[in-house]
Amino acid sequence: MQMKQLKTGCLLLLLLSFCSCKKEVADPSFTDTPVVQGYLEPGTIPILNISRQVAFSSTATYAPDNINALNVQIIYNDTVYTMKPLGNGNYVDSNLFISKNGTYGLRFAYNGKTVSATTSIPPKPTGYSESTDTMSIVQEGTGATGGGGGFGGYRPNPFIMSWSNPDASYYIIVVENIEVNPVAINLNETAPPRIFRNQPTQSNQYQINSREFHFYGRHRMILYHLNPDYASLYNNDGSSSLNLTNPQTNLTNGLGIFTGLNADTLMVTIYKPL
Repeated sequence: MQMKQLKTGCLLLLLLSFCSCKKEVADPSFTDTPVVQGYLEPGTIPILNISRQVAFSSTATYAPDNINALNVQIIYNDTVYTMKPLGNGNYVDSNLFISKNGTYGLRFAYNGKTVSATTSIPPKPTGYSESTDTMSIVQEGTGATGGGGGFGGYRPNPFIMSWSNPDASYYIIVVENIEVNPVAINLNETAPPRIFRNQPTQSNQYQINSREFHFYGRHRMILYHLNPDYASLYNNDGSSSLNLTNPQTNLTNGLGIFTGLNADTLMVTIYKPL
């Protein structure tokens, strides 16, 4: 569950970068390069997604490789694990559980080249704490009861999430509402998000304000310890021509990301005052 949130955010960044990159390519000599998404977390099995770029030029030539029949390998402790294709570019290996201190390699052939990457699993966050585990927020919008004033007046103190970070590593917090049928805080919002996150930070704390929450109930506050390559990809927003033509990646002969991460989780509850 924890991986889904990061994948969603990173996928959007990848799509922005690569779709923008297409507009920069006017040369029909398009190079069919695979796009990889791989996130390794301790205690889970490796799951990867491999996709094709979509060429801007209608005369671009694609490689004959079947994206769903590649020989995708994970290398760990000099042992090679061949991943099983599941369709739609997804690959999995149920025989390998990611170790908390492991270093992993990725390798497969595509378009006559060897696509490869290496990553390690960062340490689990330590000293993770929160200033409080509850917050009272008045409901607002048409039909709201119990205060009616919404956020116009009193605003509760923010959550202060803190952790140990003596080496200025990168961290990100993902907040997820886990209620089955959550009640919206603002009844006028249309399809508010159940998950939100901050940008990668090298600080040792982060402040989360009441306005960032959209639902009442229990929330997971997941703190991820990141490798620098994920932070670089996240911050590569595609706003410059350099980013568009040279999207951030840690793969050789490929695009995307193959990285390790580690997490700790706290809980908070948002409730409506009586």
